[in-house]
Amino acid sequence: MDNRIRHTAHKEHSFTQRRPTRMRMVTVVAAGLSLWSGLAIAQTNTIPQFEVATIKPSAPDAETFMQAHPGGRLSISSATLRTLVAFAWRLQPYQVSGGPSWIKSEYFSIETKASENPAEDRLLLMLRALLEDRFSLKLHSETKEQPVYILVSGTPGKTAPTGLQVTTQGSCAHPEAGGPPDPNACGSLGMGSNHIEAQEVTLSRLTEALTRVLERKVIDKTGLAQKFNVRLQWEQDEHGETPSGDSIKTPPDTPAIFTALQEQLGLKLKPAKAQVELLVIDHAERPGDN
Repeated sequence: MDNRIRHTAHKEHSFTQRRPTRMRMVTVVAAGLSLWSGLAIAQTNTIPQFEVATIKPSAPDAETFMQAHPGGRLSISSATLRTLVAFAWRLQPYQVSGGPSWIKSEYFSIETKASENPAEDRLLLMLRALLEDRFSLKLHSETKEQPVYILVSGTPGKTAPTGLQVTTQGSCAHPEAGGPPDPNACGSLGMGSNHIEAQEVTLSRLTEALTRVLERKVIDKTGLAQKFNVRLQWEQDEHGETPSGDSIKTPPDTPAIFTALQEQLGLKLKPAKAQVELLVIDHAERPGDN
């Protein structure tokens, strides 16, 4: 597991992440939490604590989700400490390193309640404080040169790509304010273990999704500033994935993701190196009894 973020009429946010063997359905709406803020380790000794917080081990096959509810209540099911740290510090899991091996293999569930109704940023700061306290976390940030992918325009083939279309009037839905989530809503992006679909998104948003799939930072260098409707499908087991409930049926000749990007979107990934922000876990302990 190492992502669904969604706003409902009640401003509830959900977050679903990937396990090593499969990726569950991911839906990201434009108004969702940004996971690409700058890396910073907060001084959590001045952050208010949750009024109630429990952390318990999860069964390996438990459903995976993270949901923030009105009133400062946070529900998390079946998440590794690596995933929790990435979420709390607004990072991708590949940006979290160090720590004992169990931070990637043992799963935990968290239930919290705050005495206030914190905004999203404050809620995440409270989660950081909780993780530092219960897991005895010691962290430091650093920047290192890491392998990345550069997204560029590809060489046109014999068949024009159809999976990347400039958004036009009426090509995506504009739901009423306060309405239920709509996967066809303008600004939404959904992904599963072998597909990405998005409506009226920038290519920078697409690179965020590709980063999750490839577990390596993807940087947009296409120079295309328009917003696009995206439909991308690739070979199911390209990255060792096993079929999961969020996969879709594809033709037997569906290509690997790198080929699919060029054939379906007219884009290409080029390997490169760049400075990447990392959060290093220097020390962590399993949480004790609540």
